[in-house]
Amino acid sequence: MLNSLKLASVFAATSLTACGILPEPASETESQPDVPVQASVIRSIGDDEVLSRIGTIPAQQVATGECGLFLWAKREDAPLIIFQRSSGETLMRVDGTVQALSRSSMENQIALQFYRNQQFSLGDMSVKVTITPEQTRTLQQGLKVPNGSVSLSTESGWSAAIPVAGAIGCQ
Repeated sequence: MLNSLKLASVFAATSLTACGILPEPASETESQPDVPVQASVIRSIGDDEVLSRIGTIPAQQVATGECGLFLWAKREDAPLIIFQRSSGETLMRVDGTVQALSRSSMENQIALQFYRNQQFSLGDMSVKVTITPEQTRTLQQGLKVPNGSVSLSTESGWSAAIPVAGAIGCQ
């Protein structure tokens, strides 16, 4: 229940910010105190051969006229692990660095460059993203993604799967 409430509040904040109802976050150019990056911001998702290589990505903003897919791991702390822009650019933290994934296949288009099933590669890692968005709203209204998974596998044979939930929101 706590995870559902947490995810719902994150989705609501994302949707409301994207719709212009909540104020925009402070821009990079505004004066902000220097705050050291905390280890919790870039922590890994797990401690095995695959999940130890995956980390949280920082909060992402959607530009005016753009949409974004946000996927959080379904767990108590709900870390953001994948962000995809409507252009198809997909970001994930791998081996300590936020990197763009190279999409190798996609099927079952939702809208724009968002698909229910996508396959990506990055170095020795293969990433499969499967999502099931709710069908009750349009893309411009924002789509909840209550269920999904991110499956990871390496060329050396290690694999792991992360249950995810998220949202597709437009600005």
